[in-house]
Parts: sequence; structure tokens; C-alpha cells
Amino acid sequence: MTRDEALSVLGLSTGAGREEIAAAYRELAQMLHPDKYGDNKRLRERAEQQMRAINEARDVLLKGARPSARRPSAAHASSPASIAFEATARANAAETARLSVVAQLRTMRERRRSMLVMAGVAAVVAFVCLRMRFAGGFGATIGSIASMVAVWGVIDAVILSSQVDALQKRSRELLQTRDAARKIAEDAANL
Repeated sequence: MTRDEALSVLGLSTGAGREEIAAAYRELAQMLHPDKYGDNKRLRERAEQQMRAINEARDVLLKGARPSARRPSAAHASSPASIAFEATARANAAETARLSVVAQLRTMRERRRSMLVMAGVAAVVAFVCLRMRFAGGFGATIGSIASMVAVWGVIDAVILSSQVDALQKRSRELLQTRDAARKIAEDAANL
């Protein structure tokens, strides 16, 4: 990975110092840490890939960064350029986190839809099997199992609906955070 690629991965400009590199790395690492994705194997693998990329980018930038590139933190922290940089880094991190939340949201919606379909099919099977007189005990057994599956599907769909609502709320919050950070970056750049 080249220095320019590493800067791009962390969302940094060419003149970024050690503090900026560390701040961008911390924010991205907090947003993309694989432990946040629990049981979702696909999202966890993607997060691990992203973490490997930002770890490599940090290593490239910090090993290649010279001590002379350091600026005094007090003067640096209040300059409009540093404010714009930090706000842009926050906006990029919020957008990255929002995209992962949107991917989780899509997965939850697909799972909820499949649970509702399963519950519907199981309810139809239960209704038909419990109404069949000629099947006897076999029809009653299948009907009972199908009714339990239908109830399970409905309960799981309701639980997934609450998770979908929470993810939608989180996505909106991250969108607001991103927009606010972009506005701060624009205002600071205009100073």
C-alpha cells in the first residue's frame, strides 16, 4: 500500500500529521470493529477486511511519518484547517458506519420477510391439516407442528421488526451526524 492509498483509506489529506492519522484511525476503528456485528457472519467478515485495510494504512503512514511533520497540538487543534479535517474525518466515519447499518438493515428486512412467508405457509398447512378428517392422527400431528412453526415465525418477525426500527433510527442519527460534520467542515474551510 502506498502512502497516497493509505491516506485515502483513512480519508486524510496529503499533509496529515501523526495526530490526524491517529484520530482518523481511532474513529474508523470504533465504527468498523468486527465485534459490533455479532452473529452476522457476512458483515463481520467485511468489517474484518476493513479493519485490516485501516490497520495497514495506519502502519504505512506512521512508519513513514517524520517527527518534523508533527505540529504543536494546541495551535493545530484550533486552526480552521484542523477543524475542517476533523469534521471531514467524522463525516467519513459516520458515512461508513451508516453504510454498515444499512447493510444490516437490509439483512434484517430480508430475514423478517422470510419469517413472515414461513409463518404464512405454516398457517395454511396447519389449517389444511387440522381440517382433514381422513388423515387422522398424522394430519393432526402435522397441523400441530405447522401451527407451532407459524407462531414461531410471527414472534420472530415481531422481534425483527423492533430490531429494524432500531437500525432505522441509528441510520437516521448517523445521517444527521454526517451532515452536521460536513457542514462544520464546509464552514471551517470557508474561514
